[in-house]
Amino acid sequence: MGMRQLNASDPILKPQMVSRRLPLNFDENDRQLFAHELEKVIPETSLLELHDVRISSDGLLFKDGKILKESFAFPFLLDEWKKRSRVKFIASNYLLRKTRKLDKTAFWIVDQWSSGYFHWLSDALSRLTLIRANLQDEILLLPHHYAQFDYVQASLKSFDVQNVEFIAPHEVVRCKRLLLPTPIAPSGHFREEIIRGVRKQLLDYFTEPSALARRVYISRAHAPKRRIVNEAEVSAALRKFDFEIIHAEDLGFAEQVRLFSQTRYLVSNHGAGLTNMLFLQSGGSVLELRHKTDRVNNCYFTLASALNLKYFYQTCDPLPDGEDAHTADLFVNVEQLARNLDQIIGK
Repeated sequence: MGMRQLNASDPILKPQMVSRRLPLNFDENDRQLFAHELEKVIPETSLLELHDVRISSDGLLFKDGKILKESFAFPFLLDEWKKRSRVKFIASNYLLRKTRKLDKTAFWIVDQWSSGYFHWLSDALSRLTLIRANLQDEILLLPHHYAQFDYVQASLKSFDVQNVEFIAPHEVVRCKRLLLPTPIAPSGHFREEIIRGVRKQLLDYFTEPSALARRVYISRAHAPKRRIVNEAEVSAALRKFDFEIIHAEDLGFAEQVRLFSQTRYLVSNHGAGLTNMLFLQSGGSVLELRHKTDRVNNCYFTLASALNLKYFYQTCDPLPDGEDAHTADLFVNVEQLARNLDQIIGK
C-alpha cells in the first residue's frame, strides 16, 4: 500500500475503528484512566494538494497572511498560536526573510509537534510510508532544525529517501504545488498495519535477527522534568530482576533500534524514551510508570496495543503533590514495583 504512486484525488485510507484491551495488570480503581481509549474511530486519511503556499523555516504553512491549520497536530493549537503576534510573524516571513520559489512538486509530512522523538517516529514516519514511492521523483521538505536530529537523518536513510531539502533558517519557501498526506491517525493513536510497517522498515534496515533476552530500564535522571525522585531505590530494585539501566540520550538512533530489538522487558516512566517500544518484537512486555491521575497521556498504552505488546502500568504519586502530569516528577512505590515485575516476568 505504501509503495504505490498517489494522486491528489485518491482516498488513501478510509475511517477505521480500533479496539484495545485493558492493561494486563488492570486495577478496576483505575478505569477512568483507560476506559475512553478502549475504542477509537480513526478518521480518513487523504492527500491534500495545496498551491502557492509558503512554508516558514520553522515549519508553519501559510498563504495570504494566514496560517493554515495543517501546520498543527490539532485545531486547538492553531487557536493558541493566533494569540501570538501576527504582525511579528508577517514581518519576519514576508519582509525579513528571503523567499525561495520552488517550482517542483514537494511533499510535507510534519506538523509543529513532529520534531520530537515520539512524534517523528510514530506520526511523521507513518505519513512517509504512504508517499515514499513518490519521493523517487519529488522532494520531501522539512524545517531547518530537523537536520540536527540523528533519528531524523538515520530514519530517512532507512526509508531510502533521496530527495530531501531542509528549509534554511533565513528563508521562506514558496511552493507552486505542495502535496500533504493528512495524519494517519490523531497523534497518540495508530493504525496497526501502518505503525507495524514503520517498525518492520526500521528493524529490517538496522538489525539482524537476535535473541530477545534483554531487560531494560530507561532512566530519565538527566531529563529536566518527569523524573523519578527515588531513582536510586528504583534502579536497585530493577537490578535484582537483572534489568540494565540506560539513558536513551546517550545512544545514537541506530544503537537504540538494535538495543530495543533485543529487549523482551522494557520499563520506564512516561517520556520520549518509551517510544523505543516501537522496536520490541511482537509479544514483548512494557511497564509504564504513570502519574496517578493522568488520563490524557495514553499514547504508550495505545502504541503497545497497536504493536501487539503486553502493556502493564503502575500509578505513581506526583511531586510536588498536585503537579501536572506533563511536568511532575514521580515517586515510585518500590514494593509495588517488585510485585509488578514478578507478575510481568512470570507471564
